[in-house]
Amino acid sequence: MGYRSSVACVISVDQQRIQDEKGDYTFIYDKAKFKEMIGFIKLSRFWELWSNNTDQDSIGWRDGKFVMYGNGWKWYPDYADVRAFHDMFNQMQNIEGISGRFLRVGEESGDVEEDSFGDEPDWDMFYSFQAMQFEGGNYLGERFTDDKDTDNDEEQTTQDATNPQS
Repeated sequence: MGYRSSVACVISVDQQRIQDEKGDYTFIYDKAKFKEMIGFIKLSRFWELWSNNTDQDSIGWRDGKFVMYGNGWKWYPDYADVRAFHDMFNQMQNIEGISGRFLRVGEESGDVEEDSFGDEPDWDMFYSFQAMQFEGGNYLGERFTDDKDTDNDEEQTTQDATNPQS
């Protein structure tokens, strides 16, 4: 099976903020710059390589952005397709008016790779965080104080008060 990672990337054309007469803002992007950007990204190649056809995978274009997300991908730096992706990501940094963000989270604690470029990398689309999953059951069982015997409750309460846990 191998070591798996969650991988996310967004590369976008920087947007201009336009205010209408009501004071509301709309965001527009340069369509010519978008065409220049997509000339670098071979979308179908990445889809064929990495998509495992689950609802969790997402690769595509939307509103001047290239968005890619996959869970459970083999993302080894020595793989030719991964090197090609990083080469493309690095080349995009040389184009004025384009921003990008990349995040990979591996299976092991602390295995996080993050990179961004440009004036407006999209920080809202994804983020990393630490989590814990507990697979255990109730290892304590019934406590002595859960007993119906009230005489024992009094004794246990007194004992607990004199021997606090540290």
